[in-house]
Amino acid sequence: MTDHSSVERFAETRPSRSSPAVVLLTDTEGYRTTVLSALSDAATLTTVDTAHDVTIAEFDLAIVEQGKLPDRVVEGETTCKTPILYITSDESSVPSSVWRAITDVVSPCATTASLGARIHNTISTPRDHRQQHGLVGIDCVPEPTVSVDVTDGKRIVRHTNTAFETEFGFEPEDVTDRRLEELIVPDVSREYTADLTNRAVAGETIERVLRRDTRYGRRDYLVRMVESHHCEADLWITYTDVTNKRCREQQVKVLNRVLRHNLRNDMNIILGNVERLLSEVDDQRAAEVGEEIRRAAESLVGLGDTASTLRETWDNVDPTAIDLVQVAERVRRDVRRETPSTEIRVTTPERCWVNGDSRLVAAVSELVENAIDHTPPGTDIELEVESEGDWARISVLDDGPGLPESERAVLNGNAETPLDHGSGLGLWIVNWIVSVSGGQLAVDVDEGASTAVTISLPIADVEAK
Repeated sequence: MTDHSSVERFAETRPSRSSPAVVLLTDTEGYRTTVLSALSDAATLTTVDTAHDVTIAEFDLAIVEQGKLPDRVVEGETTCKTPILYITSDESSVPSSVWRAITDVVSPCATTASLGARIHNTISTPRDHRQQHGLVGIDCVPEPTVSVDVTDGKRIVRHTNTAFETEFGFEPEDVTDRRLEELIVPDVSREYTADLTNRAVAGETIERVLRRDTRYGRRDYLVRMVESHHCEADLWITYTDVTNKRCREQQVKVLNRVLRHNLRNDMNIILGNVERLLSEVDDQRAAEVGEEIRRAAESLVGLGDTASTLRETWDNVDPTAIDLVQVAERVRRDVRRETPSTEIRVTTPERCWVNGDSRLVAAVSELVENAIDHTPPGTDIELEVESEGDWARISVLDDGPGLPESERAVLNGNAETPLDHGSGLGLWIVNWIVSVSGGQLAVDVDEGASTAVTISLPIADVEAK
């Protein structure tokens, strides 16, 4: 007998059978609010905190938070024909015994409209029909997803989720029981796709960037094919649109080529002609103008080199164990060679190994160069390495006027600022190198007195070194 003492106040009486009766098993207020909004006036809702407070079989639909499903239903002690929507953000964690008992899964972050449609479909569609056509779980996937059976490399559509129908422009009746190749695969790709499909059926997880047809044009997708374990179909296939990402990558490559070749070649011509003019001109004002032209040209060449470093930062992520002491010594040697008038003091332990990207030397060098550029000649600059707990730090310290606010924002990754002769771009590279290393950046400025920029990185386990 149902104990209504813990049932929500708005549902203390038995729901009227003139509209579908829905029970929600949850103690999460957010789920209650979302389900109420999704139902509107289309159904009557009863909510309970625990499974023993209700008999699911008395309702037309049960929506159950993960872990709230009654044991007697999971263990098959009672036959439950009531369809069950199971709330979970990770369907891979759902035990097989629960999969056998539930009808479908729903994400806790589902929109009100999506949840309302799912509730309606679950109530109106017989349980055995949903299982037969692979509906269990597939609509919980946010990416466009299709379940298929495979024969001789040919994929027959069994079910598509709403995201697939929206992305590719199909209604369910347009695709069910049809060959997927005929719907979205270009002719030139079908043989290759058939080979990938057979490999997926054999148990291999397939991930490839492939071009697919939609009713809105041809797009590039990261296609994943995996064996289906929770419905009567051979494969699940998901599609992630990467067209814009690939275009951006191509744009970066073109920009890099222009900066590395065209810009450098043209600037070298300008620099060569400026040198000739300066060697022949006697007029003081003309000489000053020539020097301004040379500085501007050299700055543009430096910007091109920095942009090339930017691309390399993303093209070749190289995580490894790095000794911050060696990083500091390497930077000091480089500064001594390139700027003999600047002295860098180094304070370090004997060794300090961290996990990071091999370009940390470039990041620290950029910070030191930035300190040199923004402080008066003779300013003290120090590199300090120390460790505490699971983290180690390398800091660039100076007693100059302080880092400008715009450049602090760049190092913190909080804003895109105008680039000043490439310095802003260099600081962005510092930020990104530290990010791909799994580290953190901190800027401490004492206005008019000093600046400390610190890179923190996780300690590496290098007992063998």
